[in-house]
Amino acid sequence: MTASKTLIALGVMATFSSTAFAADFNVYGKAEVQIADTDKGLMRYTKAGTQIDAPFSRIGIKGDHKLSDSLKVVFKYEVQVKGFENDDTKSPFSSRNTYVGLAGNWGTLVVGRNDTRFKYSEGKVDQFNETQSDIAQILPGQDRLGDTLTYSSKTYNDLSFSFTYAPKDDASNEETGFAATAIYGDRALKAKPYYISLSHTDGLNNLVATRVVAAYKFDAFQLGAIVQDSENLDGSKSGTGYLVSASYKIGSWVPKIQLGKDTSKLRHAEEATQWTIGTDYVLDKQTNLYALVTQLDLESDDDTSIAVGMKYKF
Repeated sequence: MTASKTLIALGVMATFSSTAFAADFNVYGKAEVQIADTDKGLMRYTKAGTQIDAPFSRIGIKGDHKLSDSLKVVFKYEVQVKGFENDDTKSPFSSRNTYVGLAGNWGTLVVGRNDTRFKYSEGKVDQFNETQSDIAQILPGQDRLGDTLTYSSKTYNDLSFSFTYAPKDDASNEETGFAATAIYGDRALKAKPYYISLSHTDGLNNLVATRVVAAYKFDAFQLGAIVQDSENLDGSKSGTGYLVSASYKIGSWVPKIQLGKDTSKLRHAEEATQWTIGTDYVLDKQTNLYALVTQLDLESDDDTSIAVGMKYKF
């Protein structure tokens, strides 16, 4: 085939593809590198010694396809990328939120793997999200589950509602499970300076729990808190957890602090307390450097981790 015929063929294929797949979509992701020195390796998400990691780096595609003026298909396919690390070359990808569904004036309903609405209820309270200081270190319920249905309502007068349902045959559930969340305010603290949520989960990942979350932002100062009551499905373990966080933006610097405690023994075999201090240095809206020091205190042992890193979102 000559060069001109090849160009014509490619042009026809491109025209056909743009007509057949008239979806609006974008590719997004997070590239992160972290150097951490951890004392004993008792913490989740890090190992003992000095490690170079790419914590929760990921790439995804999300978008929608308009079916009518009041209905569209929505989709997301996202994977965690672990190939940066030497010991993950054989399994460089792992599943994250991956779903397809419909959206209309009535809200959005998707089917697949997704953050439970109990996890979603945390908002932006976790100042050290996706690090060894993540609230999932001590608080149960931060689950991303497959084989779920997720419904999210529209927002009316700052109020919204969402729901997760998982059937019993999901490998993460011994019984049919659900999570329900009511939100007042703005989860991202951008359109509104306040956020309040009430959430309950029953059966998802064999957990029964209720949490209240609140956050408030005024000028450069942000405060957040979570109070949570948790027990496993058979009632053999139960307890109360809480977390408080604060940050203050000074130019490009964002120093922050966080303290959490949980007595349920669901994330660790003992009651756990964790405190963390750190700072971000914001280079632009997509890029920041960070440093943190965190300590996990159990009843019979403790662990400390110091980390510096760079995060780039695209």
